[in-house]
Amino acid sequence: MAAILFAFMPLSSGPYAQAGLSSGLSSFSLENGMEVLLLPLPESAEVSLGIVFRGGAEAQSKSTAGLFSLLEQVMLQGITSEPGEPEPEGAVEALNAIATSGGTEPDRFGIRFLLDPGMTAQGFDTIAYLFSGLRLETALSDPTSLEKAKTASLERIRTAAGIPEKVFEAAMAKKLFSIAPWRFDVVGSEGVINAVTAEGLKAIAAAWLVPNNAVLVVTGKFSPEEARAQIEKAFTSWKKAGDPWKTPFATFPKPGVTRPSLMVFADSSIQPGQAFIEIRYRGPDAASNRSAAAELWAEMAAQPGARLVQALVKGLPKASSPSSISVRYEPSRAASWFSVSARVALAAKENLADTALNFKEIVRGSEMYAMKTNPSYFTSKEYESAKAALQKKRDERLATPGEAGAALSGEWILGGSQWPQSWAGRIAAVTSKDITAFADEYFMKNLEVVAVHLSPGDYAARKKSFDAYGFEIITAQNAFWWK
Repeated sequence: MAAILFAFMPLSSGPYAQAGLSSGLSSFSLENGMEVLLLPLPESAEVSLGIVFRGGAEAQSKSTAGLFSLLEQVMLQGITSEPGEPEPEGAVEALNAIATSGGTEPDRFGIRFLLDPGMTAQGFDTIAYLFSGLRLETALSDPTSLEKAKTASLERIRTAAGIPEKVFEAAMAKKLFSIAPWRFDVVGSEGVINAVTAEGLKAIAAAWLVPNNAVLVVTGKFSPEEARAQIEKAFTSWKKAGDPWKTPFATFPKPGVTRPSLMVFADSSIQPGQAFIEIRYRGPDAASNRSAAAELWAEMAAQPGARLVQALVKGLPKASSPSSISVRYEPSRAASWFSVSARVALAAKENLADTALNFKEIVRGSEMYAMKTNPSYFTSKEYESAKAALQKKRDERLATPGEAGAALSGEWILGGSQWPQSWAGRIAAVTSKDITAFADEYFMKNLEVVAVHLSPGDYAARKKSFDAYGFEIITAQNAFWWK
């Protein structure tokens, strides 16, 4: 685990001229490759500081799925928000943290504290300790710690099978990203968890929890000059290691499916008499020149008076009363997707399978074709309003330490330290030409998954019609890639 330890030597720094920020965002890189983002918020009474490593499910292979989550259990003797005793609970409690968050996520692994500003230096020391080789060696020195962590991870796997949202998302990943669905599976498979050894976990940590694969983010009430000195002091022994991303993972193809796919989920979280229809597509990844267009499109298309929303309300059966119409774009470095969804009411004689296909035709066959062929599909006012709305949402997130820390960490994951600097310019530069190009490439030349959620009782009453249309049934037994 010596690869986790490294020496901090500043290389460069400079404020970002980012529109909408009242305080200057600055960054500097260190000799070992670790990056630091600093956003002072002088009016705040708190400071947020945290570290994030690129990793999590995105960095998993079929034989390592779930090991980041298991590593979290071992290093923290629990989940990040509830570390175990006596350590690291004692070190975390000594900070008197207002909030603790982080852990293993689809594209990252880390921890973040919301603290009183007087605890900033101690916060850096605690982070350096939590992710040190010494901490992992100490945790694994107890022969029961790994077995306890395995038990906890296996319980999380079993619990996931009973959570409708997790079952559905596992099925969608298995369908839309079929070449490697384990890169979406944070908790992993029973076989991998049962087979891993202490040496295997050390290898994961040594490869991925390295400074040149990390960012330290500090937001809130603090002095950038003092924070920089504290960071150098806290992490003086950390060493640069090899690039864990040197050998790239296989690229997820577009389209994500080889033919339009139909799926139905008897979802116990859906109220009887209602259903949820969604169409989902493989989307442009963060580095794509279509990413900003997708983000702006999602904002414009989802507005209550937007043409797409009106078309769905008018085009679907009147009795279905479509509501909660949502347009989402979920960007990532390698596995982005976007969707259009709505909640509908179930009429006694309505063929819901037919309604779902009608939903798809309104979105893709009618409205997105119109968006591709008509540069004026969205008005200039809609462009201006959506761009302003996106900027406002971002400014609001960056206005408070905790939200700002989470936002900047996520932006760094997508594109490194330059991402926060370039975001506003990329959104501002999107034109109708970019939107039509997005519609052509990601709707007209793409293929979708159509999914319907409804209550188990409502599904049983309509099973024959779903079978007749060729809908695949999603169950806890077939949703997970490893079953």
